[in-house]
Amino acid sequence: MAKIIKPLTDSECQNAKARDTAYDLLDGSNLNLRVYPSGTKTWRWKYKKAKGAKYESPITLGNYPALSLKAARQKREYYESMLADGRDPKTEITRQQAKESGAITLESIVKAWLCGDHHSQKKALNKHTQHKKLRKFENHLFPKFKKVSIESVTLRDLREALNEIYRKSPDTAQRIRNDLIKVFSFAVQYNYIETNIARDLDLMDLSHVKRHRAVFDKIDSRIPDLIHKIKQDTGQPLTKLFLLITLHIFIRSSELRYARWSEIDFDKKIWSVPKSRELIDGVRHSDRGAKLNKAYEVFLSRQTIDLLKQVYDISGNSHYVFPSTNSSGKFLSENTANNALRRMGYTKEDLCLHGFRAIARSTLQEMGIFTYEALERQLNHTEKNANTDAYKHIAHHIDERIIMMTIWSDWLELVEKEGFVSPYEYGKRYERQQRESNFIQPKSVI
Repeated sequence: MAKIIKPLTDSECQNAKARDTAYDLLDGSNLNLRVYPSGTKTWRWKYKKAKGAKYESPITLGNYPALSLKAARQKREYYESMLADGRDPKTEITRQQAKESGAITLESIVKAWLCGDHHSQKKALNKHTQHKKLRKFENHLFPKFKKVSIESVTLRDLREALNEIYRKSPDTAQRIRNDLIKVFSFAVQYNYIETNIARDLDLMDLSHVKRHRAVFDKIDSRIPDLIHKIKQDTGQPLTKLFLLITLHIFIRSSELRYARWSEIDFDKKIWSVPKSRELIDGVRHSDRGAKLNKAYEVFLSRQTIDLLKQVYDISGNSHYVFPSTNSSGKFLSENTANNALRRMGYTKEDLCLHGFRAIARSTLQEMGIFTYEALERQLNHTEKNANTDAYKHIAHHIDERIIMMTIWSDWLELVEKEGFVSPYEYGKRYERQQRESNFIQPKSVI
């Protein structure tokens, strides 16, 4: 049976005499008044972090009579309420002391949020991402708030700092703003501050000045010129084939660079771009598949099949369609294709690899023979209206997309050999030919 402890009285505390060794007067609920040989009387409270756990070393509450019996009990109740809330009193005391000394800086809280064991992200960040985020803070924010207590940081301070960062890099300003909201939320959660002032940063307009990817401003003779320049380039054969295949199937760079031969069915003439791929050790992002985590199919024209067979002659002994020319264990670099375009004389303002998608999209639209839905599906774009997407996501437009990829490759082949033909004129030729024939399947209009 548990020993019943009779609560102390003020007279007992006052009359307690020093002995040769320290001794405790028990008040209950683990609150003791320790009397030392020197005559000093100190309130101490011990506790357990969890039921069944060992007692933590006692917390010193203060000396009697400066801290009265009533005040000591109030402190005990305060710490007991912390335990009930799942907070460790010792940790809270340390934090409070650090706050009062000014040691809790914005920088220290960012590092605790980002790199501490109690990181508040729902999904743990890998070391590379942690490093990238920390570098952004170190380069753009910490210098302005060096040794500044987080409690003394104002919303105006944060706005001014973000506006300064925005003038140099809108993207960096947006990323730091989003992280600051989480940092201040973390600081509130762990009682470093009372209010998350950073939430109001959401009202700041830090949007980019919209810039389109570098691409030709109209569909004209520059497209056959591009094909000729790619074929005449002095670079690696695999790089030239990568550019030509991108032009024919206009998928995203990472979707093609990290492709595996197992995804391609030469007999069915289909390339299945998966949602994700196996991550290769030492190759970041090699697990990337289709963007937006939406697998889709690319239908391969005769011309694309021929190009892929040329690629297979070079890299068929690898699992990867476009392995690095320097190492069979890695992939073609993301800079390789754009560097080749610079070598051909195209500046960053003239053309980039992603611009191939815009060329295909604009040309096929100008032909006037394909629906908007089929075009967007082939580019694996998502419907901007979420409600519409909920109903349209199962529509694949397969027959139309097979025709689309055939006609696109036929048009590229025609303009390379015979010179530029406008997409509109080519579309009219196709429609006229369809009216004059009984064929259902697509037919070249060369």
